[in-house]
Amino acid sequence: MEKGGQGDADVGATHAGTDGNDRFGVAMAPGELRIVQDLLNTASIPKAGGDVPDLLDAPDTAARWLGTYGIAGDSPGVGDLRALRDAIRRSLVERDHDPDRNEGTRPAAVESAVRVRLEADGTVRFVPGSVGIPALGQRVLVAIYDAQLAGTWRRLKLCRNPLCAVAFWDSSRNTSGVWHDVRTCGNVANLRKSRARRGRPGRNLPTS
Repeated sequence: MEKGGQGDADVGATHAGTDGNDRFGVAMAPGELRIVQDLLNTASIPKAGGDVPDLLDAPDTAARWLGTYGIAGDSPGVGDLRALRDAIRRSLVERDHDPDRNEGTRPAAVESAVRVRLEADGTVRFVPGSVGIPALGQRVLVAIYDAQLAGTWRRLKLCRNPLCAVAFWDSSRNTSGVWHDVRTCGNVANLRKSRARRGRPGRNLPTS
């Protein structure tokens, strides 16, 4: 699985970029799913010390991130966009990591109105019916819908390392990837499992 070659200590380090994907160096999803992945990677990574901030939490970083999509930073609806992002992230955790979680903690449904358009070639498409942040949220939902129809949605995942949870594109042939980077999160997890099987206490290993 491809990504931008960061070491264990660097996964949770502060990044100056305001692009969600760029700050983690992950291989990006194709087409419109890249926007979904970018939104998912604006979230704060739950590393001790809060080294990786939520890009949509502070007005200045939110404005810069929204500006990459041509949206003014003072546009209303940032809270709704965070709620959509978090709902998608929870749904991915349930889908790939914890399918037997308590029913009471299932992701909440999110609704948004879009327009249905008949193109000149007879194709029917869903298109955003709003402007600004609501339109971006609708664009995200339409991208997910299209990917689900195409069978590619299962390839957008969150790293299984709970102290990473970066959104990555699984390009493996059999869609079996679980780590955003096998060399970091994957190797640490596999080494822990190996030591646990051997029953040998090891030194404290980094978790990201």
